[in-house]
Amino acid sequence: MKLLDTVFVYRLHAGERSHSPDRLNWHGRYHAHGSDEFELHFFLEGSLSFQCNRTKYPVSPGRLFLTGPYDFHSILPEAVSTPVTYYAVLFSLDSAGSSVERSLRQSLYEAIAGRAVILSIDAHFRFQFEDLLLMSKSADPALNESALHLLQSFLYRWFCRSSSLQGEARSEERKTNRLHAQKALALMEKQVRENILVEDFARKLGLSDEHFIRVFRDEVRMTPHQYFTRLKVEGASGMLMSTDKSVGEISDWFGFENQFHFSRIFKKCTGMSPLQYRRTYLQIVDFS
Repeated sequence: MKLLDTVFVYRLHAGERSHSPDRLNWHGRYHAHGSDEFELHFFLEGSLSFQCNRTKYPVSPGRLFLTGPYDFHSILPEAVSTPVTYYAVLFSLDSAGSSVERSLRQSLYEAIAGRAVILSIDAHFRFQFEDLLLMSKSADPALNESALHLLQSFLYRWFCRSSSLQGEARSEERKTNRLHAQKALALMEKQVRENILVEDFARKLGLSDEHFIRVFRDEVRMTPHQYFTRLKVEGASGMLMSTDKSVGEISDWFGFENQFHFSRIFKKCTGMSPLQYRRTYLQIVDFS
């Protein structure tokens, strides 16, 4: 297990500019993390929305969200009526790690597949998150290791109580399918600006269309077309926040048929039109 980042955001207001733009950009915009990377968001106060893929969930004190690899998610500030305080923890689990790590990884994947990823827990767990934050940022390696064990204990408590353990060995077929999916993901990231069809990716991998779609969906939990589209939207959201390019220019940049098609897809993914998205996040992040 690796702790990739831990963050505490205190009493964030819509329109507030005092927080780190990089932090807000990382957590606020529509984005996803990579293979075997998971993220926890634990909200202490505030009333806003948390979006995972195309579903919005109301946020309330004590609400805990787990997102998995390739889950596109965003903290939506358009409904903020009170200051928002939350912890976020990004971590990875190695499929080639110890038996305990593989067991935990499998349990989290099972929780995600069963949609058991949104919990309401007691607010006193904030102190565990505070300890986790402080130990993970320490210069003392022993405290860094303690942070990993604390996170592992927390995950076991909330996500592993009813999960079955995976066997030690993984089939050769599963390993091959995973490799195909990872190659497809790399191709999509490299060619995100191009208008490439699913069958083009399948041909590059030497697979039939049907087999490629099944392999990709099993690994990423969405179809290749859905993921490639959301990858474009992720890039477009970043450009809306950090550049003054017009919606039409961004649409062309990412290979959409036209501006109308881009706006329709963008709203379907994020819940906001491109212009609404730009106005919303420029209220929070000062890029001047």
